[in-house]
Amino acid sequence: MRSRRHVLIIACFCCLLFSLVSATRVQKASKKHLARVKQLLNSEAERNNALIQSDSVDVFDNIRRNPNAGTHHDELAVNNADEYFQGDVDLSEQQVKIIEDQFVEGKREKRKIGRNPLYKKWDSRGGPISFDYAESIPFQTRQKIRSAMLLWQQHTCIRFEEGGPNVDRLEFFDGGGCSSFVGRVGGTQGISISTPGCDVIGIISHEIGHSLGIFHEQARPDQERHIAINYNNIPLSRWNNFQAVGENHAETYNLPYDTGSVMHYGAYGFASDPYTPTIRTLERIQQSTIGQRAGPSFLDYQAINMAYDCTEHCPDLPCLRNGYPHPNNCSTCACPEGLSGKFCEQVYPSNGQCGGVIFATKEVKYITSPNYPDKFPLNTECNWIIAAPIEGRVFMEFEGDFDFLCEDTCDKAYVEVKYHSDKRLTGARFCCSLLPKNRFISFKNEMIIIMRGYRSTGAGFKAKFWSNLGEPEGVITPMPPTTAPLSEITEEPEPETTTTLPPTTTTTLPRRVSKKHFFTRKPLTPVPTTTPTPTTTTTETTTTFTTESTTTTSPTQPTFLTGETEITTARTVATFFPKLSTILPPVNPLAGVLPSTQAPDIINSVLECGCGSWAEWHGECSQQCGGCGHRLRKRECKKQACRKEEKRPCNFSACPDGTNFLINNSEFHILWRGCCVGLFRSGDQCSALETESNPFFKIINSLLNIQDAKNNETLIEKRMMRGEH
Repeated sequence: MRSRRHVLIIACFCCLLFSLVSATRVQKASKKHLARVKQLLNSEAERNNALIQSDSVDVFDNIRRNPNAGTHHDELAVNNADEYFQGDVDLSEQQVKIIEDQFVEGKREKRKIGRNPLYKKWDSRGGPISFDYAESIPFQTRQKIRSAMLLWQQHTCIRFEEGGPNVDRLEFFDGGGCSSFVGRVGGTQGISISTPGCDVIGIISHEIGHSLGIFHEQARPDQERHIAINYNNIPLSRWNNFQAVGENHAETYNLPYDTGSVMHYGAYGFASDPYTPTIRTLERIQQSTIGQRAGPSFLDYQAINMAYDCTEHCPDLPCLRNGYPHPNNCSTCACPEGLSGKFCEQVYPSNGQCGGVIFATKEVKYITSPNYPDKFPLNTECNWIIAAPIEGRVFMEFEGDFDFLCEDTCDKAYVEVKYHSDKRLTGARFCCSLLPKNRFISFKNEMIIIMRGYRSTGAGFKAKFWSNLGEPEGVITPMPPTTAPLSEITEEPEPETTTTLPPTTTTTLPRRVSKKHFFTRKPLTPVPTTTPTPTTTTTETTTTFTTESTTTTSPTQPTFLTGETEITTARTVATFFPKLSTILPPVNPLAGVLPSTQAPDIINSVLECGCGSWAEWHGECSQQCGGCGHRLRKRECKKQACRKEEKRPCNFSACPDGTNFLINNSEFHILWRGCCVGLFRSGDQCSALETESNPFFKIINSLLNIQDAKNNETLIEKRMMRGEH
């Protein structure tokens, strides 16, 4: 009896101890210590900025805020910047000490995922991440927090458990702002979600991203190669918010810089003059892309999947267009936005009279938003793949009326042009009513166009496109498999065709969910759904093709359990706004528009040379310093003419003073101030600064008048848009 009493006492003591630990949140660093760190960073920024004179051309003087644009809402609009690190990041006392020590020891180095020991990941083997709500979080905000968690859970292997048993845990509370620690700090760490202000799913997903270990995108070590900071428009006390995190505390996993990351600042954060940006993208057409708060991007998810080894259990898959095995379903690929299919071989279905795959030739063709020039329906989603012949490029220009909801950052109603070879990259987004004057040129033979129409309707857009090459000889247009004989596809006008879809229902298999778990860590199994074959009515001699298509939804929808209330949340794809339909619509009545449903190897041989996925970067850098070296990766291609090798520069630390050239690994490189010719020294780093910021060009430009310098800048930009890069 006594032993039972002792056991009961010990159990009660443990429960009391656990409740005390979980009830006490990790304390933030004192304002005094935080101010000290900011002062160190401000001083460093001041020294670095002094290396680049600004007496020639102002790279921001021709960029002004659209006076009709609404201010885009993000965490910086809510927070008091004096209370946080980099606008919304909480630091512990231990983290402050580590940062201070690296300055004292002279170890400051020039982030996507934080490295140890300053920033720590969660233990992926310890089960789901436990979390709780403070009493200050109202019911509706809790629903939005669950939706934000669901976005991360659907696209990564991260799982969350409300009221879980772990000592290291998250607690959502209203601290008067939007903030989070970066990574795991130990014990109960708070995520402040103030209501109103921070109770937006995109902002919440941003703060959860911090807690998982993601930094601000604009503070990556390679910041200078992608954006320019306008320190002339930022108070000196705020310069610390734009400094890159050291490479000794960060890991990018060789992922490309993402202007569409939910972790990226907007263009006007901390601006003294609200009509002049503080951040300018070096690719000018990306300016309205940065700062979105709709939800995590494809690369945000991939960063977490790589950091937590989410796909290490998956076999290799022949994923196309930069997809990779889905962490929750290894038999299919996670695809960049605008793409779908088991291997990313298809265009993602649109929900209106728009979208599809279009083959570009020298003949000019057009695409428009639905109902153009009248208003498109609310919540419209359109996706197009425009494909040129294998060795060709796609050219596109907007014309006519152009009308979308107008904000500084385009993340609700906009048209997006994805012209890069890497389809993971967010494209150039355009909104408002100012017609884009650019001519867009794809880096390879494909361009993806995405249109979204959330929150507001408008006239939308009209765009013309063409290729520099005609129809390639011997190319057969990909068609869906069918039991009927295929007629020849020609450019002759076709009689009018009407397609009707019968009513459909989607049945989802029931799934047991423990009342204790908000999310389960068990891999999610996709549930196939079938779209019935459309019935087709055709006049005269036209032949149309239909097929029964099977789509796979991955992952299945988890059920949220909170007390006695059961809430089922439907899966959304890269957005949390309402979807009207997930059924592939009838083909848009434009010449050459076809839904891409062919097998991936056939699509690949027609459009992408039959190349497999790139292997991992291998080998050490060929040079130890100066940015002269490179690493190599390879892939297999069916066609000999296709590019099978790719190199990327590496080791950007400046070489020791007095080193004038490098001879190593059968390479010869000339150095200037310790950097490979073509790169320029900034502190102890070699950077590919843009033309106006290079010290060498500063000297040249000082001999020119300002207008000549601007003309040179415009010429460089035009060459890039023509594909001369």
